[in-house]
Order: sequence, then C-alpha cells, then structure tokens
Amino acid sequence: MATAGGGGGAASGGRRTCLLLCFVSLLAGLCQANSVERKIYIPLNRTAPCVRLLNATHQIGCQSSISGDTGVIHVVEEEEDLQWVLTDGPNPPYMVLLEGKLFNRKLMEKLKGTQRISGLAVALAKPSPVDGFSPSVECPNDGFGIYSNSYGSEYAHCKKLRWNPEGNGLAYEDFDFPIFLLEDENETQVIKQCYWDHNRGVNGSAPTYPLCAMQLFSHMHAVTSTVTCMRRSAIQSTFSINPEVVCDPLADFNVWNTLNPLNASGKLEPGDKVIIAATRETFDYIGSSRMVYDMEKGKFPVQLENIHSFVELGQVALRNSSDLWMHTDPMSQRDESIYTEVQNLLTILRNSSVGVPNVTMKEANSQNSLPPSSFQRFLRSQNISGVVLTDHPLAFSNRYYQSIYDTAENIGLKYPATLTPDEAMDFVTDIAKSLASVATVLGRALYQLAGGTNHTAVEADPVTVSRLLYGFLVKANNSWFQSVIRQDLKVFLGGGPLQHYIAVSSPINTTYVVQYVLANLTGTVVNLTREQCQDSKKAQDANKDLYEYAWVQGPEDPNGTGRLPQCVRSTARLAKAVSPAFELQQWGSSEYSTWTESRWKDIRARIFLVASRELEFVTLIVGLSILFVSLIVTYFINAKADILFTTPREPGAVSY
Repeated sequence: MATAGGGGGAASGGRRTCLLLCFVSLLAGLCQANSVERKIYIPLNRTAPCVRLLNATHQIGCQSSISGDTGVIHVVEEEEDLQWVLTDGPNPPYMVLLEGKLFNRKLMEKLKGTQRISGLAVALAKPSPVDGFSPSVECPNDGFGIYSNSYGSEYAHCKKLRWNPEGNGLAYEDFDFPIFLLEDENETQVIKQCYWDHNRGVNGSAPTYPLCAMQLFSHMHAVTSTVTCMRRSAIQSTFSINPEVVCDPLADFNVWNTLNPLNASGKLEPGDKVIIAATRETFDYIGSSRMVYDMEKGKFPVQLENIHSFVELGQVALRNSSDLWMHTDPMSQRDESIYTEVQNLLTILRNSSVGVPNVTMKEANSQNSLPPSSFQRFLRSQNISGVVLTDHPLAFSNRYYQSIYDTAENIGLKYPATLTPDEAMDFVTDIAKSLASVATVLGRALYQLAGGTNHTAVEADPVTVSRLLYGFLVKANNSWFQSVIRQDLKVFLGGGPLQHYIAVSSPINTTYVVQYVLANLTGTVVNLTREQCQDSKKAQDANKDLYEYAWVQGPEDPNGTGRLPQCVRSTARLAKAVSPAFELQQWGSSEYSTWTESRWKDIRARIFLVASRELEFVTLIVGLSILFVSLIVTYFINAKADILFTTPREPGAVSY
C-alpha cells in the first residue's frame, strides 16, 4: 500500500508537470502570436471614423460589418482611377484610398451603388478644396426653427434663401460601408507605399499576390431611427440584468453667466428684465430648445417674460471689407411694439459702431428670414425683439460650414514661424483685430441696452481675442488655459485644437474650457483655502446660490516652482443641453431634436498583406489536416495514458 501510494503520487506529479509545461508553452505561444500580429499588421492610429447618428425617422452615417470589412487597397487620385475599382479590377472588393479633393456627392453616389467597395479611407486635402466643401445641408436646422408650413410658410425650408449653398448633404446620408478620415500624412504615405509596392500591375496587367489590403472596424449597434433604438434600450433596461444600451442622446451643457449674481435656485420677478447675448450649438437647436423648455417649465431662474431683447453672434469671422450685417425676423415685427423695439435695437447697434475701426453696421433685407440661430427657438415660444449679427447679408460666407476644413487656416489665422507657443498666443493677427472690433460694438450695445451712458469707454482687448483664437482653434494646451482650469480637468486640453463636436459624454472638452475661460474673464479671485473653495459651506461669506467656486491651477510661480493655485468666484454656470424630447420620452418628436449616436465596441483600422484565394484555400486545408491528425494522435495518447505515463515501481522491502 505504501509503495502503491508512492507510485500514484509520482504519476500525479508527472501530470502536474505536464500541465505546467503546457501552460508555459501556451503563454509562449500567445506571446509569439502577439509578436507575429505586430509583424503582419500595421495599425492606423490617427483616424477619425464616420459613425452612425439617428433621429426620429432616419439613420445617417456609416458602419462596417460586425467583424470589420476588408478589401484590397486602390489609390484614387483622379476620378478616372475609379474605373479599376468599379469595373476593371480583378480582385474585388476594394478598399479605396481617396484623395480629399475628390470627396464629393457625385463620386460617393457611384461608390454607394456598387458591391465592389468594402470601405473608404479619405486623405485630408491640403490645401483645402478651392471650391469649398460642406457636408451639411443647404437649409441647416430645417423644421426646428420658427419658420414652418403653418408659420411664415414663405420662409420655411429656405424657400427664399438657401443659407448654405455649398451644402452637399453627405453628412446626412447613410452608407453601408465604413468611411475613415486619415488625419496623419505619414500614415497616408505608408498606405500609398504599400499600394505602390504590391498593388500596381506592370504595363496595365493585374498585380500579383500578395496584395496590400486594409481592414476597417466600425460596427454600430443602433439601426433604423431614434424611436427604434431608444425603445430597444428601454426594453433592455427593464428586463435585462445586464442591459445593453444601443444608442445615446446627443447631449452637452449650455454655458451661461450673468453680469450681476443671480440666485440659481430662485426666479426673477416678472418685472425684472435681462438682455441675452448668445451664440449657438448646431444639431437642430439642442441647447437653445432645452433652455427655452426649462424657462417655460420654471426650471431656470430667468423666464421668457424676463427677456427684454436678444442679440446673437452668428458667423462673423469672414467679413468682406468692414460690413457687419444685422438680421431681424419679419414675422415677429408684424407686432407694432416688437417692431419699435427692434428698430431701437438696430439704432443702438449703429451708434455703437461709431468710431470703431473696420466695422460698418448694415441691415440685411428686412423681408428675408433669420439665418439659422438660437434666437429662432426663443421666437418660437414668444415674440422678443432681437437681432442676429453675421458676416454675410445672404448666404454663408463660410464655404466650409461644418466640415473638417472649417479651420483656423481658412479664417486667415496665421503666425510667423519663429514664434514660441506663448508668443503666438499673444500675437495679434488681423482676424483678431477684426473680431475685437466686433466685440467692441457688441459690448457697447449691451452696455447701452443695460442703461449705461458712457458706452465709448467699452473696448475689447485684441490680445485677449488673440488668446481665445489661439486656444480654441490652434493649441488648447497653452499656458493661459492651463492657468484657468482645474487640476483634474487639464487632461481635457489635449494636444491640439479642441473637440467641438457635441457628443454623448458631456460636458465635452470645449464646454469645460468655455466655462472656465468665462469664469476667468468675468469672475474674481477670492481669499479662500482649497477646502473652502471646493466646499463653499465651509466658508462664511460664500454663497453657493449666487456664485460658482473653482479651485484652478493658477499662474506660474515666478520662482519656477510650479503654479500658484487660487479660488475663482464667478457666475459662469452649466445648464443641461439635452433635447426635451428625451425627458418627455417623445422619441419621435417633430417639435424637438431627437438626435442620438449609436454605440459601438471596436473602432480601428489596419493594413496588411493578403495572400491569393488559392493559397488561402491550401493553407486552410493544411491547417484542417494538421488539426484532424492532432486530434487522432491526442485521442490515442489519452487512451494509452496509463501505459505511456506510468513510472516504473521503485524497488523496496517486501512485506510478508
């Protein structure tokens, strides 16, 4: 018994050793596989995917199949190069690398109608397309402003004036293949080199294997419409322990502040009046419609009846000569009292421009509608006197509206190459001077409307405007923005221009920065400790209902030992900018925006060499053969395990 026990222990130890060796071999195999993967695939890390958005009735955007889409790369530098992709090429489906200058509606319709395309990678055009490029529609925010078939029908759907004539509507199309933007010229060059080395035939002949291929992953979970995806998410949340949400509402926060402190938890008296200066967000007035809704429901300290007048800044960066155009609403001015107030507002704006360099106030055609503006959502609920200021009397001056080319470069923001980042931030460009003049006119007008008398003393600082332009359009991670933001939020500054796209995780980078820059410009540094600043209840004189308190990083220490953090008290606050449709659960609403963004699990892109179908088939057969042989050998080894793995019995004493 003792001897048998010893033998059994040895056999068990042998099996444990075998398992350990197998485990070590498995780890080695995994490491080797990872190494092999790095040798096979070249990941593309600087890409921006087209994702899927949904509204009450449609889905737009792009997606790949659930396992990603793969195709042989073909570079299209001229429209004639499409012939190979659409008809002549013998190795479909193709993954097209498209020069940015060719990315237009006509070409995309050709690609959309064929099964020979598995995806599209678009190289950023440099310089920007000369003829302009706008993937938005010709009539932005149509149906969600004041004009409709039942009110101002002659202005509805841009019947009289197309505000964005460059709009090709590509951003509102649905594509059943993935589309990625290549943001890095070096990665674009790597793809082209792979194509030149492997995919170009000699003297017009077909290329030989291996061929360079690309794989794009961007499978979207949501389909059909917001109504469908929100219903599915609701069902999951109700009946599933681990619900899988398939889409999320586009959401962010409005940034607002007041010149005088306002009790955020109270309400203004009906006789109190405010003047609103505003600028908008873009997806069918998500932010402004929510603010109006909150005002109507008593969830905001300012009510609609408290609004005396409304001044909105639209697009003002591309002024021809010195003209700044004033747009008013023809429908509301049919009310004589509103007409009188609007005319007074126009007069004040004209007076405010006197003596301001490079600004001439002009009134747009009073029989034209308002351009897309937040003011429309307020007018939709109540007649208010107001004006929208723009750089265009009719159609947009901006030929790159809502496109990747709507950049600092295309508003003329340029810096001498010899400047350091801090020097560039304070460098007063021509566009900074122009916008400072606009800001001066606006500031003087608001001052007069609020009852001020010496309005000529108000003047915008061109250096501050320069800093704002540099920070929001060129490099957010600069010394000024670092000083005004909280320590835990500095990651939002990133490494380049800020993200301005309204997303589903909010507040987005831009929103945070706007709030803290506004707090810096309008607030006050107060003598509170960090603990008191972060919890104003611990400070005797702090009033959380009147002010927001923020412990910011502060300016750099002159001794070079870091930063000098400080507490900033301001009236800059955030308010939800989520469409009321989602609070009301009216996902099919035509009154409010219903935009959602699909969820996804994996978005990535990579290139690699692909073998011929014949070689792939042979490899598959060989692999299956090895698998079957391995299974048979394993079966017989397992069946004879007692014989093969039993150790000889050690000699020992014999008991009688």
